[in-house]
Amino acid sequence: MIQATSKITGKGQVQLPAEIRKVIGGEIGDTVIFTMQDDGRVVIEVIKKRKLSELGGSLKSSVAFTDLEHEANSTKEIWANKRQKGQNNGKGLD
Repeated sequence: MIQATSKITGKGQVQLPAEIRKVIGGEIGDTVIFTMQDDGRVVIEVIKKRKLSELGGSLKSSVAFTDLEHEANSTKEIWANKRQKGQNNGKGLD
């Protein structure tokens, strides 16, 4: 069993002690869930953040993926066109 202490700040925040973070694998961006049980005990659970690389292929697409460079260039082109269109509309040019 590991036991560690932490103080509540003026903003009601609590920092998880390093030894606890290491054991549970807690990292910046993870979600912490506090559950108050009927007997007054508080259970803390950590929900790990998902890395973007883990989400690859999660969404179905009818467009075939080529490569990252092509995708990046296509995205830049789409945003440039939207920006240019917005500037033209703002100046009254059609």
